[in-house]
Amino acid sequence: MPPYIELENLPSAAVMPVSRTRLGAEHGDTTGKVRYWAAFFRELVGAGQLRIGTSQPAVTLEHHGNWPGIRIADSFGSASGRRFTLRMMLDRWSHIDGSGTDAAERDRRSDISILDREGAPLLDLGFGEDRPGIAADVLTRCRTLCPAPSRSEPAPQRNRDVDLDNHPLRRQTAELGDAADVADLAEATGQLRLSPARLHERGCASAVEAELVPCFLEALAEQALPIRIATGTAGVAHSLDCAFFCHRREGVWQTLRTDSSRFRIDTSKIDSAWVLRVSEAAHEHSSLRLYDARGRLLAKISSVPGFVAIENPIWRTLVNALQD
Repeated sequence: MPPYIELENLPSAAVMPVSRTRLGAEHGDTTGKVRYWAAFFRELVGAGQLRIGTSQPAVTLEHHGNWPGIRIADSFGSASGRRFTLRMMLDRWSHIDGSGTDAAERDRRSDISILDREGAPLLDLGFGEDRPGIAADVLTRCRTLCPAPSRSEPAPQRNRDVDLDNHPLRRQTAELGDAADVADLAEATGQLRLSPARLHERGCASAVEAELVPCFLEALAEQALPIRIATGTAGVAHSLDCAFFCHRREGVWQTLRTDSSRFRIDTSKIDSAWVLRVSEAAHEHSSLRLYDARGRLLAKISSVPGFVAIENPIWRTLVNALQD
C-alpha cells in the first residue's frame, strides 16, 4: 500500500471563491440570508490556515486547512478542500458568535462559531494564537453583512419520516455535481435517525457490539490506517480523510490525533454500532456507523476510497473482527 502523505501545509487547489448562488423569489428571507453567508465565505478564503471543527455533545471532529471555494444551490452549500468536505444547510444557520476573538478573555484564542437559532454551535473556526487580529478583521467586515440573531423566524422543520426520493438535497447535490449520498447526509445532520430497515435496504447490515468500538478505534491509530470519518451538526455535514497515528483514552473519552487533526468521542454514548456493506459497480465497501440512544448518528467511519476496487485489507480485517 502506498504511504499516506499529509498535505495540510500545502495550499489547497480549491482555495478560490467559487460561490454560485441560485435563488428564487419563493425562498423569501432565505435569499438574503444565503447572500450574507456567501459574503462571509468570501472573507474566509484569504484567511490562511484555519482550524475547522464541528461538535456534538459526545463527538468532536476538527482539523486545519485552507477555506476552499464554495458552491451554493438554494440554501445548500458544498465546500471541498484537499482532505475534507463541508456540506452546509444554510437555512439552519442563524448568526455568528465572535466572543472567542477577545484574546484577553479566551487565552489568546481567536475563534468564531456559527450558531443556530437556539444558540447551538454548527461550525467552529479558529484563526490561531499567532494571528489574533485575523478573526476580528473578518468579523468587522462582516458585521454589516451577516444577520443578527432572530427569534421570530420559524425554525426549519425536521420531519422524522423524511422522503429521500423527493428530498430537496437530492436536487441540490445533483445541481452542484456533488456525489454525496443523500441518506448519509441526512443522518449526519440529524434529519434521519437510525433505521435498521433502511440500512438493510441499502446493503448487508449487521449490528456489532458497541463495547468493541474502543478497541477498534485504538487499532485504527496503531495501524495509522487511512480512513474517512464523517459526523455533523444540524447545519453541517463534515467529513475528513485522515490517518490518525496517536490514540489516547481519558475515562469514557477516546481521542485520535495527527499533527493537524483530532477526533474525540465519548464511547459511553454509543448505544448501537452497525457495519454496512454496500456493493457498487465492481467493488464492495463497508462502513462502521455509531449511534446514540436516540438513534442520532455520532460518526460514520470507512476506509478512504482508493484507485483500486479492492478494499484496504487491513480495514477489512478490522471490520471483520467486529463481526466475529
